Amino acid sequence: MKKSVFVFSTLTYTQRGREALRRRGIRTQIIRTPLHYRNGSCGYSLLVVNRVEESIEILKAMNIPVQGVYPADLE
Repeated sequence: MKKSVFVFSTLTYTQRGREALRRRGIRTQIIRTPLHYRNGSCGYSLLVVNRVEESIEILKAMNIPVQGVYPADLE
């Protein structure tokens, strides 16, 4: 199971991303951005399980900017 953290610049983009992916059947969870991934982000990210590449393409098509996609090592 591949898990990734999608980092956004604002909470609004995080919420829009979650909704865009939800409409396409991709389950996500809004989480606090791990400190080592923050780099000026709003502090909230999406945790995406599997379907990572598909999620990136959907967000690009919807013009929802993603600051970065990182491995989810949330221990």
